[in-house]
Amino acid sequence: MVDDLVRNRTEDGAADILTVGGVRIDAGEIERVIEGHDSVAEAACVGAADGVHAYVVVASDARATDVLEADLKGLVRRDVGPAAAPVEVRFLSGLPRAKSGAVVRRILRKVAAGDLSNLGDPASLVEPAVLDELLKSPASA
Repeated sequence: MVDDLVRNRTEDGAADILTVGGVRIDAGEIERVIEGHDSVAEAACVGAADGVHAYVVVASDARATDVLEADLKGLVRRDVGPAAAPVEVRFLSGLPRAKSGAVVRRILRKVAAGDLSNLGDPASLVEPAVLDELLKSPASA
């Protein structure tokens, strides 16, 4: 069904506009809500066929736990809406960033979609080890 699809739209580096269950959501809005949690340093959200996927860097004085994951999902559900609640939250030590400092959302989209082929040259990232961590980190259910 079309309502079950999630579409990403970017224009000239603009934030993703996700269409989830027929509802248009700015990924930046979801990220701001997640980043508003005291235990979160930064976040990036992308869409996949099954819904919104959140990639989260935990603050230095916090720990990635199942409780934090549930808190973040609930926070987004309450503040943005049920359609925006992440189906997956993955905790990472950092986000994949290009040398320019921009988050490489293309990599996050491909990983969220389960397509681990042709992710690009890790040397093009500020921290190439983040890509290895992203590929090895277990996904939440």
